[in-house]
Amino acid sequence: MVKIWKNEGKSDKIIAVVDNMLYKCTPKEEDADEFVRILKRKDIPEKNVFGIPFSYIKELRHQKGKDYIQIFFRGNSEEHLRIADPARLQEVFEYLKETLPNSKYFIDEYKPLRAGKKPLIALLVVSILFIWTLYIAIGLQSGEEYDVAGHRYNSFAGIVLMFASLGVKNVILIYTPLMAIAILSFTLKARNPPVMQRLIISRR
Repeated sequence: MVKIWKNEGKSDKIIAVVDNMLYKCTPKEEDADEFVRILKRKDIPEKNVFGIPFSYIKELRHQKGKDYIQIFFRGNSEEHLRIADPARLQEVFEYLKETLPNSKYFIDEYKPLRAGKKPLIALLVVSILFIWTLYIAIGLQSGEEYDVAGHRYNSFAGIVLMFASLGVKNVILIYTPLMAIAILSFTLKARNPPVMQRLIISRR
């Protein structure tokens, strides 16, 4: 079994399946045709080749609009097959879907809340820090005295106290842009939730 794709532009130059191995090759432009001839003979070039045995692959993912296929394999490692041509990318994904044994294919459509989970968590963390810092800043402004237990000023509490000592106005100026960035990021991701093709390979 040999299947080879030679790509142009900002793509992995050669992607190949030889028997039960998936290869990504990055030869120099002038060496690409020679790489193809070698692979067709079921030989493997000595340099500029990365190979993944089928038995190592746990999952393939392709997010609509992205120019790569994610490959997850043993040890929680990840590799990308980068293919600029959307039709060629889908062709490679479909071939692997039909070729990889014991695979289950489905389309994973994210809900808005799931799509914006990371910036939402960031917003929550920043908001808590803002409230904490503002509370201390107001206390300092009113004449209260604060210190960090054990004088560990490189801790979260130490950093909060350092920012609070800058004054209420500066605390607001520091945290407002951070919260605005998190809100904007959440809004953009929630409005455009990803659609993911996923191929999960079960190991028996």
